[in-house]
Amino acid sequence: MFLTRLILFSVLLTFVLFAKAEAHHISGEVKVEGGKNLKNLVVYLVPAEPSNILRDPVVHKIMQKGRRFSPDLIVVSPGDKVQFLNDEDREIDHNIYSLSKLKNFDLGLGEKGSVLEVTVDKNGSGNFYCSVHKLMEGRLVSLNTRHFVVLDKPGSFILPNIPQGNWILKMYVSHRRYKFTPINISVTGSSHEAVELKVVKK
Repeated sequence: MFLTRLILFSVLLTFVLFAKAEAHHISGEVKVEGGKNLKNLVVYLVPAEPSNILRDPVVHKIMQKGRRFSPDLIVVSPGDKVQFLNDEDREIDHNIYSLSKLKNFDLGLGEKGSVLEVTVDKNGSGNFYCSVHKLMEGRLVSLNTRHFVVLDKPGSFILPNIPQGNWILKMYVSHRRYKFTPINISVTGSSHEAVELKVVKK
């Protein structure tokens, strides 16, 4: 019995060490033409060839407190659920809705302590609001990947634990007057550093 457990442990340890050795990172910097301080940039990777890297759906939580959404930008993937939690200190109701092409929904009125939920079923982006409080606004970004990082402003980024293979490095830019060019990256025996993503005016 002891020998069997020892063998199983050795096999598991070898698998874990091999998996870690096979995973790499991609790091670099986002630069914007003209030095524009664009907000809420999402740097992400998608496989160059068709692949199911999403696996199981994820449940994301957005708090509602102080008549604000937190976070006010959330990145999800098709099939994920988004829960809106009313965590106000006082008896304040919120009605969450969206008229976007990504997901058109109205979750109705949620009192303090309530949890309202919606499932995202495709890629894209769109805003959501509270019909009770005009200043409450957030944004959903749905991507077909789990490899992403959100930047508050242009600057350095790092994408950890990237498996070997061919990837396309992309970026979500909410500002309509700017665009970027995707970069093809082949992750083989080493990590990629000093990658430069350029955002330019259209």
